[in-house]
Amino acid sequence: MSGEITFVIGGSVEDMRARFLSAVRRAEAGEAVEPERVVTFENWATFLKTFSAARIALLEALAAGPADSINALAGALGRNYRRVHDDVAALERAGLLKRTGTRVMLAAEGACAHLDLRPARARRQKVPSS
Repeated sequence: MSGEITFVIGGSVEDMRARFLSAVRRAEAGEAVEPERVVTFENWATFLKTFSAARIALLEALAAGPADSINALAGALGRNYRRVHDDVAALERAGLLKRTGTRVMLAAEGACAHLDLRPARARRQKVPSS
């Protein structure tokens, strides 16, 4: 497990570009740049599609420790193997889980979310660079 993941809800490609360019500029200036783990969701609906109640329960179960397998995780959760497998795959794509062999574990020690409530057109405006 490593660090923390930040989820940005309502972020834009321009925001991601600005974060990337800021890190490049800092690195070029000789600053030590810590890697950032940021996952951006276009909107709240997309975020909620990824973080269903069942998936949050799965994450909470893994916070207690890794599961030896998806089958063991499904048994611990009292859920169907196929559904748990699909949820693990989705959470792995989102950067929250990782698998080593058959073991399933959290990919980070924690996560935080930033919700951008500005209208979409305001988010598309140029983001000031650091």
